[in-house]
This record gives sequence, structure tokens and C-alpha cells, in this order.
Amino acid sequence: MKKNVLLMSVFAGVCFSAHADEAVKNAYMIEKFDHNGDHVVTQEEFLESAAQRFKTMDIDGDHAIEQTEFLQRYAEHSHPTTTDSGSEVGQRVFDKLDENHDAKISEQEYNQSRLKWFTEADKDNDQKIELGR
Repeated sequence: MKKNVLLMSVFAGVCFSAHADEAVKNAYMIEKFDHNGDHVVTQEEFLESAAQRFKTMDIDGDHAIEQTEFLQRYAEHSHPTTTDSGSEVGQRVFDKLDENHDAKISEQEYNQSRLKWFTEADKDNDQKIELGR
């Protein structure tokens, strides 16, 4: 179940509210984005991963993630943890990321959402995510 919640948070930038959830989120971020193995995720490491993820999600390579691309990738990489269907959850996540409501997620919209997610996790504003912080 934790894996499903964490996978969903990658797409949605879900903010965890409890301290325990923050520790789980930080541990997940370190596991997924710590490229040099120092148990710290720098903002640079995180944004490099986000850029790579965007390219993976942009199936047709047009520098935007259309709704169909997003929902396809969302279905492949996450499972709903609610009673909603995966497509309903995916649609809500897509709608949140598509800030200008043009039926696609631009690189700018995607990067802004990732940066916001990182910034919310970086409680001491040192541009690093570490366990216990």
C-alpha cells in the first residue's frame, strides 16, 4: 500500500501532512532520486530526474504531455488507493498539473509542480532532502 501511495505522489506531488508521512516521503525521494548514493537528494538531482521523467511521459516527443499520454503512463506506473478507478484518479492529477487547462502539461507546468513538491519537502530550505528532516 505504501508503494502505491508513493508512486501516486510522484505524479501528483501530493503533500504528506503528518511527520511520519514526511519521513516516508523523504525516504522514498532518497531511494528514487539519490543518484550519487550519499543519502541526500539535492534539488539538482531531483530536477534532473523530473526532466527525464517528463521525457518518458511525453510519448510522442512533442514537448508536452497530452491527456492520453499522461493517463496511459499513469495507469502503467500507479494503482489507485481509493475506491475511484485509476482513470478517475489519473484525471484529477492531470487536471491539477494542467494549470492553464489547455489539455496538455507543458514542460514548464511539469517542472513547476516538481519544484513545488521538492520545496515543500525541503523544510530547512537547504536545497537538500535528507532523512530525519
